[in-house]
Amino acid sequence: MPTLETPYSILNEIVRDVLAKSGRSTSAEIQLMPFDPRVLGFVKAGQNVIYVNTIPLKSIGSDKVKEYLYVVILHEYFHVLGIADEREVRRMTVEMVSEKFGEDSYAHRLSMSLADPRDVTLINSWKHGKPLSYM
Repeated sequence: MPTLETPYSILNEIVRDVLAKSGRSTSAEIQLMPFDPRVLGFVKAGQNVIYVNTIPLKSIGSDKVKEYLYVVILHEYFHVLGIADEREVRRMTVEMVSEKFGEDSYAHRLSMSLADPRDVTLINSWKHGKPLSYM
């Protein structure tokens, strides 16, 4: 399991990445703790603390911990920035993770598995040159 230094270094990297892409940033803190294993992380409304669940984190191989934490912390950081819409946050996470790690990465597969199925269909349609869209 990573030390608290690892999540904080990843958070710092995320703050830089989001600032470079969107021009927005805010301060945030990380809290590692066990809770319902179906939840990877969360943020309480109006707070800047990102809670990362240590239960699923323990099952992640050491070679994938950085990408796992990047996906979870990035997702919650978008909420800290004030983006409440869960579907939009998941879509934005897929977009940034794909750009940073590539589509063959564990981070991309994880973010796609958490994305709304409608967005997964749209993203996959763009790859095949036949983009679908909603009217």
